Amino acid sequence: MTIQELGSIGELVAALATVATLAYLATQIRYARLAASDTSRQNRAESVREMMLTVVNNEAYRVAWYKADPGVAPRMEALSDRLGVSFDEANLIWNGCCAWTFIHWAQYRSMKTTEDTYELENLVREFYSMPPMGTVWETDPVIKALLDPGFVQWVDTVLAEVRAA
Repeated sequence: MTIQELGSIGELVAALATVATLAYLATQIRYARLAASDTSRQNRAESVREMMLTVVNNEAYRVAWYKADPGVAPRMEALSDRLGVSFDEANLIWNGCCAWTFIHWAQYRSMKTTEDTYELENLVREFYSMPPMGTVWETDPVIKALLDPGFVQWVDTVLAEVRAA
């Protein structure tokens, strides 16, 4: 075998190694992008949850919000009547339920395995089927409007299976 033939084999091996390296890097970039997307989604959900909990934990802020949003009163009065709690308690419950839905939304958007899906389905099946979460989910249109339609449809499908059983 001549030097030229060895050089040609070397070039072929180098080309194959380059292709393999590029394929590996493309896969790594894809998974890094997915991980960054999941992290971003989790951070957004956490921020929304923190704001909802601010409303829950800060009465002055909550009262100011009542005054600023004329749509709150009729919704909270209806929820108050359904749950048999005070207006302020209904608002606390509603904001707590919103915080939960954003946690579950982030979990839903990050599901990767059958176990992830089963875990969230089980949680939704039980938690969203009873008061107060189920009452808020079924009766207040605002909570569903805050979330992406795919998640809302998924939760409604899981709950429909519960009702059918």
